[in-house]
Amino acid sequence: MAKEVLPKGWLSANLSDFASKSRRSVDVRKCPKQRYELYSVPSYSDREPELVLGESIGSSKQLVQPHDVLLCRINPRINRVWTVGEYRGINQIASTEWIIFPAHPLLNPQYLRYFLARDTVRNYLALNASGVGGSLMRVKPSTLNGYPLLIPPLNEQRRIVEKIEALFAELDAGEASLRKVQALLTQYRQSVLEAAVTGELTADWRAKHKGKLESGRALLERILKTRRENWHGRGKYKEPAPPDTTDLPNLPEGWVWASGAQLFTWSSGSFLPKKKHADGDIPIYGGNGINGYHNEALTSHETLVVGRVGAQCGNIHITQGPAWITDNAIYATTMPEGCVLPFLGIVFICARLGEKSKGGAQPFVNQEALNSVPVPLPPTQEQRVLIERIEAITNTSMETLKCCETELTRSSALRQSILKEAFAGRLVAQDPSDEPASVLLERIRGEAGRESKKKKGAR
Repeated sequence: MAKEVLPKGWLSANLSDFASKSRRSVDVRKCPKQRYELYSVPSYSDREPELVLGESIGSSKQLVQPHDVLLCRINPRINRVWTVGEYRGINQIASTEWIIFPAHPLLNPQYLRYFLARDTVRNYLALNASGVGGSLMRVKPSTLNGYPLLIPPLNEQRRIVEKIEALFAELDAGEASLRKVQALLTQYRQSVLEAAVTGELTADWRAKHKGKLESGRALLERILKTRRENWHGRGKYKEPAPPDTTDLPNLPEGWVWASGAQLFTWSSGSFLPKKKHADGDIPIYGGNGINGYHNEALTSHETLVVGRVGAQCGNIHITQGPAWITDNAIYATTMPEGCVLPFLGIVFICARLGEKSKGGAQPFVNQEALNSVPVPLPPTQEQRVLIERIEAITNTSMETLKCCETELTRSSALRQSILKEAFAGRLVAQDPSDEPASVLLERIRGEAGRESKKKKGAR
């Protein structure tokens, strides 16, 4: 670490000296009906500890106390820092993935929290984490040894915290507004898609072209005829089932309800060893992060891809590129003639397949669900007009969303700039009357020495 030039009255100490040297473990299994206030790593995002019964806790925990500062030691959440709240009559415990900094008379807990929340601290810890990789990388308490903790006078720490919190409150308000805009734009984009698949978006265009287009029903009949003529499967051709229209809304004139089974033949990959395709490397779509190979490449330039299992379950992807080799995490199908790929992709997005998935920890979408998806099928030309209008409407919203992301990134960077100024002694004015940190430290040590002598004398 580069040696810091300290402002007047500041002290540089070893960060590890302030970390707890031993874990105060608690066996919650002995008190299954007792409530605990649990500071877990996942609950950090909500900024509220979990209130849980001992019987619902399945791993060992450690005791914490009000004003303890918790530093997450597991990758990739090393930058999470939390201060234990006031005691509310419930035992406070924390995950063993936190390094605990007990309350100390030399340190304002919030000052320490902000000090540890800097990117410079996080980057140092991340670079020095150990383990086999990924989420198994952890920071050992010994990693803190030698890292300088910059300690101003106690009164100055309080002023620094007040200034940081005032500035961060302004940033919080701005970020909240940006996220509200993002949420509204996301809702707006979804409403545009819904208007597209119900025909509302092209009602005016349809009125002008009434009687001039091939109907959706004629298009569907042509698709089914082509499927019958091209049938090369085993056994007698079986006509795909139409959708159940009992509870479906009425469609605009010229549209027709079709089913996924009537329009598509779904291909599901089988996991095979990695190998080269005869024509060279083929792009791979890894729906759940596993690169697999399908035994037959999809040769169409218009392919609809649906997440089949895992985290990508129900996600929709479309490609108009070269041939694809798929894995066992997805289904894929090519577009029948007369169908516009982006429009049918939107139909499947609006079908919300992820919400209809089955399974627990590893949800999945089956072919039955894909085949039973009701597809509102407009004339081909109207499908193209719908896509043109959607793109025109959403392009502006996409630009606004990008601007929001840019501003949120700037806000995050500004927070780090504020912290950098704070811990360089430039954020608040110094007060000559403040007791220097070194003097306070000597007084604390003196008091600790006197207490120790009293205890020895009392034996």
